[in-house]
Amino acid sequence: MTSSTHLRLRRLPSAWGSYPRVLLTRRPPVTEVRDPSEFSVTVKDVELSERSVAGYASVCGFDGGVPATYPHVLAMPLHLQIFALRNFPLRPMGLIHLSNVIECVAPMRAGMRLDVTVSAHNYQRTDAGLAFDMTTEMTNDGLPVWRETCVFMSRWPEPVERSGARPARPPKAPKDSAVLAELEVTRSTAWDYARVSQDFNPIHLSDRAARFFGLRGSIAHGMWSLARSLAQRPSPAIPKGVRIDTRFLTPIQLPARVAIKEWTADGQRRRALCDIRTGRVHMYAHWATEPAAG
Repeated sequence: MTSSTHLRLRRLPSAWGSYPRVLLTRRPPVTEVRDPSEFSVTVKDVELSERSVAGYASVCGFDGGVPATYPHVLAMPLHLQIFALRNFPLRPMGLIHLSNVIECVAPMRAGMRLDVTVSAHNYQRTDAGLAFDMTTEMTNDGLPVWRETCVFMSRWPEPVERSGARPARPPKAPKDSAVLAELEVTRSTAWDYARVSQDFNPIHLSDRAARFFGLRGSIAHGMWSLARSLAQRPSPAIPKGVRIDTRFLTPIQLPARVAIKEWTADGQRRRALCDIRTGRVHMYAHWATEPAAG
């Protein structure tokens, strides 16, 4: 039977206080995980700090207001609080961020007070590893204003026999898509984002640490790639209530040169972050140009 843990905190915790336990707590091999526990953390009356929003917007390239991706950063200390728990079953540093769904339910403004709940649940065994959802809901005066679902996965140490059922991969950017910008992504980019997001995962900041966790070298933050793509002018209009669906396909190996591409198809605005030399799609996001009826 799956157990569950729910924490209610008086204030938003410090991200730095969780990192030692995130990094050093021993976890069982993913192949030994059975009936993993579910977790949730709630904290009330969290301020959308104008200073923090402005710093994040500057690093990611947004013009103003509260970016649709900023609340992910606000919730980051609660992600870490769950990862730091002794009975969290998976090794946090080995997790892969597969996909992301954001829903901006209502307008957000700096200075707003929010109640925030983050939950880790819905574990699924896949061909590649053990996946789970990390969901966040933010409310103001009891009404929802922002939701997110991140899908993370811990890989099996060795390939397993595939079932043959694979999720459909999103299309590559078409040849006639608009190139909005070409960017140099460096270790400095990763450090700048780490400072405003509190995401100091060493795989983004050190080649040596990244190789220790099985990568060829340090990689860019996935959520930076989404934010930077959404921030690129012309700034896209994202209507209230529209879902932003994102898939992270291949990591951006630092340093890199990437292009932000945009096109519209099937009533959806689409943006992709692509390697300039190979055309490989690192990140792909799409959203409806109008809210669904009803």
